[in-house]
Amino acid sequence: MKIIPKEMKRRARIALTGNYFPAVSLTVSLTLLTTALTLLIQQSGLYLSADPLNQVLYWVLYLIALLFGALLEAGLLRFLYSLCKGKPLRERGILFSAFRNQADTYILTYAFRYLVSLVWFVPSLYFYMQLPVVIDLTEIPADLPYLLGMSLLLAAVALIPAVFFALPYCLAVYVLLDDPNRPARDALRQSRRLTRGQRGRIFRLWLGFLPLCLLGIGSFGIGFLWIRPYFHTAMGEVYLELRGRDDSSDVGQPK
Repeated sequence: MKIIPKEMKRRARIALTGNYFPAVSLTVSLTLLTTALTLLIQQSGLYLSADPLNQVLYWVLYLIALLFGALLEAGLLRFLYSLCKGKPLRERGILFSAFRNQADTYILTYAFRYLVSLVWFVPSLYFYMQLPVVIDLTEIPADLPYLLGMSLLLAAVALIPAVFFALPYCLAVYVLLDDPNRPARDALRQSRRLTRGQRGRIFRLWLGFLPLCLLGIGSFGIGFLWIRPYFHTAMGEVYLELRGRDDSSDVGQPK
């Protein structure tokens, strides 16, 4: 089987036809919940504290918020994947379905994917953490341009290996949607097997969404409420194509 990016996007648009409202509604709910949690952590003042323990607590809470958002995203993906299967799910609280169905497996899967990606940004974070939280425009630190420049430069350099090493595991969540009882290690291994020989085409599919992402940024993020479900639906189509299109799966119905 060969992934054709344009075909995957065409199938995604067909799957979303007539289902844009629930897809966008779930995306809005996910965005509001994760944003609210992030703002609460920011307002705690832990990051501004001079106490190292408070700063450690800040990052622990931030990690928890990240994994909370990941579980919500798994619920969104479950709905979008059902559209790819032609069997739209209409159940209450679908956004929280991962919390009720092997949440630890989803957490381990997402945590591994985050680690594989974020580890490359450690040098950039090192310089970022040295940036002053509050800047007095009358007394701009002399090293500010250096710290900011190094942070951005190293982040740009990290993008290539981060994508390269994370891409093989991009279908792991869809594997779990088909079989929630599968261990996280097996889901990651299955994703790696499915993407073998197709990673260049999947990467081209990702690049095809870059113009839309730029438009999303230009719309102050509003466009991502449509782009996000479109992208995930396209990835669901990729998974179905590589796995083989059949209806033997129940789209991860809770056991």
